[in-house]
Amino acid sequence: EMADRVVTVAPSYKDEIMSYEGGFGMHDSPRGRAYHLDGILNGIDIEEWNPANDSKIAAHYSAENTTNKSICKQSLQFDLGLEQKPDTPIIAFIGRLAPQKGVDVLEQVLGWLMGGDHLGVTGDVQLIMMGSGEGRYAEFLMRAESQFKGRVVGYVGFSPEMEHKIIAGADILIMPSKYEPCGLPQMYAQRYGTIPVVHATGGLKDSVVQYNPFFNETLGEDGGTGWQFTSPDEGGVRFGLWNALHTYKHYRESWDGLMKRAMRKDFSWDLSAKKYEQVFRWAQMDQPFINPW
Repeated sequence: EMADRVVTVAPSYKDEIMSYEGGFGMHDSPRGRAYHLDGILNGIDIEEWNPANDSKIAAHYSAENTTNKSICKQSLQFDLGLEQKPDTPIIAFIGRLAPQKGVDVLEQVLGWLMGGDHLGVTGDVQLIMMGSGEGRYAEFLMRAESQFKGRVVGYVGFSPEMEHKIIAGADILIMPSKYEPCGLPQMYAQRYGTIPVVHATGGLKDSVVQYNPFFNETLGEDGGTGWQFTSPDEGGVRFGLWNALHTYKHYRESWDGLMKRAMRKDFSWDLSAKKYEQVFRWAQMDQPFINPW
């Protein structure tokens, strides 16, 4: 109400807080400041999150040579007691155990994901879920691990070192957040060639480019870096995960292209900092904002 400029942590989140649903009843305030409202996607520490020199992971790799990612996967399976199956895709969830993060939706799709289908897309899958928060969701993680021993890991708690290992060793990162101002794991994941499957909201929408199997690289088209789904419910998560798993299992050349495009994305603070500098210049150019209450 009194700031000269207001900045959200992602362009899409700026739009969402001006909507009735996304503003949670406070939408009139940002709408009234729309002229002075900007959205700038957060950056990440690309030195800490760099698979080429990360001291927390089992082996180093890069977009130019992703071979050692398989070593990280093997190490992760061993450390967490998963079956040693190099060709089985690992799906990871890292986040607070809270409704906002969509843990309830993961509970709804667990049986479908682990049960298998006639095309062999689901079923032969491993799932790692790490987080702390509400007790009912912690119980779900432990129950899921007990039910699918060797195929599911429910890691209740949080370890920065384990986060790096999971990001490096997993194949897919699932983020079914109901809303997400920015989100960081989807950016970490892309740096490590781990493909994000996300609800198209806030910073998730802005940082994950929808996969396009028909893109034409010679025309400068972007083939994408992951999957987005529009509804943070069981149907949406099934759509995103099924398509990601289908591509992983049946179109490995396309999957390799996804990995390399994701790893080459620039999520450094350099781009964000330049945009913040522009906002500061605008703030200096404008007259101070005064709200006569």
